[in-house]
Amino acid sequence: MITVYVFGNAPPPVWGVTRDLRVVWALEETGLAYRLHPLDFAKGELKSAEYRRFQPFGQIPAIDDDGFRLFESAAIVLYVADTAGMLLPESREGRALAELFVIDHFAAGESWAKQRRPVLAEWAATRLADLDRELGRRPYLLGHTFSAPDILMSTVLRLVQHTDLLSAAPNVAAYQARCEARPAWSKVLAAHQQRLAA
Repeated sequence: MITVYVFGNAPPPVWGVTRDLRVVWALEETGLAYRLHPLDFAKGELKSAEYRRFQPFGQIPAIDDDGFRLFESAAIVLYVADTAGMLLPESREGRALAELFVIDHFAAGESWAKQRRPVLAEWAATRLADLDRELGRRPYLLGHTFSAPDILMSTVLRLVQHTDLLSAAPNVAAYQARCEARPAWSKVLAAHQQRLAA
């Protein structure tokens, strides 16, 4: 059984966008057996010597599959897809969208953030326009079947849900809604919110 190290709690600005959601979503989609091992962020469990021996950066998520240990969410999603023989190929688009999220939620008043944000927003809008054209041709990234890249992309798109960037990309917005309408995502997000609110 795969043990998934997830946030037991986290600061409210990151609820619903933490990378452990990707891993649990992939596991739900594939039906592989797993159990969650929540770590207490507030008590510093991510930085404990015990956890850092397992995950040297002290970050979430990480997995232990009967002794095989892995971290980095995209690597884990692809490992889950490969193990299950389902889903399956990571995207660079996430970096700029993640930086927009950080600026808007953690550094909005900083002068560097005010200078950097317009450049990031313009880049993101261009990339989203490209993605919008592609998603006008098919319902998912690889065609007509939901796959691991859709888990990675749709969790990245959550980072800009607080902006108006998706309003100019209706195919991307519809794609995001389609991905998040999946029962596995609803189950994972509800459990995540319940765990972090406790």
